[in-house]
Amino acid sequence: MKITTKMIEAGYKVSVDVYQGKLVKKKAIDYLVDKIGMNRNSASSYILNFKAMMDGEKYVRTNNNAEQTDYLLTHIFRDYGVIKLGNAIKSANKHIEYYEGLGKTKLKSIKTIIAQHEKILSSNMIPIYPDELDKTESLFEGIPKTVQVNSYERNQVARAKCIEHYGVQCVVCGFDFEKAYGEIGKGFIHVHHLTQLSEIREGYEVDPINDLNPVCPNCHAMLHKRNPPYAIDEIKVKRKI
Repeated sequence: MKITTKMIEAGYKVSVDVYQGKLVKKKAIDYLVDKIGMNRNSASSYILNFKAMMDGEKYVRTNNNAEQTDYLLTHIFRDYGVIKLGNAIKSANKHIEYYEGLGKTKLKSIKTIIAQHEKILSSNMIPIYPDELDKTESLFEGIPKTVQVNSYERNQVARAKCIEHYGVQCVVCGFDFEKAYGEIGKGFIHVHHLTQLSEIREGYEVDPINDLNPVCPNCHAMLHKRNPPYAIDEIKVKRKI
């Protein structure tokens, strides 16, 4: 059946409620079928696909059209921010890979939509500064010269997850750029790799919580005054103020 704009909008709303535990899946499906006119399989697929996109997992039931994919990516970004948009894009790309691997029709229009949202993701990431990174800057790497095309986006998502967990205050000195500089300092902080990327083997996925810490540029520079870098606690002890 043709999925209308009304169905897409209603499907998103109930999928959000199911994902947040406000509505059980069966009642959500019943509502989409009885009140909106969606068939039961499409309603179920919408809810399952939404959850997969939020979690960055592959979904195997295709969204019915490019409009639906665009609506999902747009509203996930609007309602949940850059990390969930990154998850949703990863999920959609996994689906494309799965679906085209079956030898079915190329999902060209949906791929175009995904590419547009990848640009949005890139433009809305907090900048990574040169001294924050070793030359191998992918989340999945460890060998010089092995830098994937989307390494920038993956690194940005790891950075955002680190900040989401720890905040934007330096873990060494506690400096907060927004408190010191107002609006222009909002969200500004460097991210320090606790384990040097050059020591990480190929295939290792950086853990944003255990492998990264937010630090101010001054403390970051002091951490790297030797090779290998000082530990966070070592620099805390050396601080005189």
